Amino acid sequence: GGAPGGGYPGSGGGFDGDPSGGGGGGLGKVVTVFSTKGGAGKSMLATSLAVSLAQRSSGPVCLVDADLQFGDVAVMLKLTPRHTIVDAVAALDRIDPNFLEQLLMTHEPSGLRVLPAPLEPAFADQIGAAEMVQIVEMLRTFCSVVVVDTPAYFNDVVLGLVEISDEILLMAGMDIPNIKNVKIGLQTLRLLGTPLEKVRLVLNRANSKVKLDVGEVERTLQLTADSLIPSDIVVPQAVNKGVPVVMHAPRSGVSKAINALAELVAPQPQRR
Repeated sequence: GGAPGGGYPGSGGGFDGDPSGGGGGGLGKVVTVFSTKGGAGKSMLATSLAVSLAQRSSGPVCLVDADLQFGDVAVMLKLTPRHTIVDAVAALDRIDPNFLEQLLMTHEPSGLRVLPAPLEPAFADQIGAAEMVQIVEMLRTFCSVVVVDTPAYFNDVVLGLVEISDEILLMAGMDIPNIKNVKIGLQTLRLLGTPLEKVRLVLNRANSKVKLDVGEVERTLQLTADSLIPSDIVVPQAVNKGVPVVMHAPRSGVSKAINALAELVAPQPQRR
């Protein structure tokens, strides 16, 4: 029963409808990208997924870098942050959606809006779960989708985000230590009362020459994979160029998988 703790201010705002169902009104969808193991895969996925959503969505899409100590979303998008989440938190008592929107950066090639992580790791301590939740809840009032990249461990900020997320993309690499950590991560989510319908399993480098079979992984985790991201040289190339892989190599298997995941997460009405 029920959410652990009393929930955060602004959490559980009674919005149960399908955020992608037309008709305006309602709040945008919150999609949190989480992995129990560090590495470029998670931020690559969050960044490219957000860009893919921005390219196909009629409303604004925002990417929030909630990896407060070592966030690298801005680097991956070749953005020089003028404002970061620190500015939003500093103004929380007087912030409104217009003000928040002005703090967002724009990734010009895709139109994606971005709220970068602090430039100095020391600032991370100033931002707690309640502040992060308040910012994301405000973003969803004017964005159709808010994608959140997170650190690779459970802290209060991540737990607060998990609670308000419509979807949690759990990314796993195809090796035994990785899968073991994901299994522990899933147990943690279960203990927190997270409905497992919210969790989507994304397997990274799912075609590489590893001896792990997707079916074995699914049996171990008792979850069916929603997305298989193939291993491809275009990924490190794109990351090093500061270009999202879905724009760097749009026809690659990786990009096709990420675009399909974007469609799964936020189905777009068919354009006539």
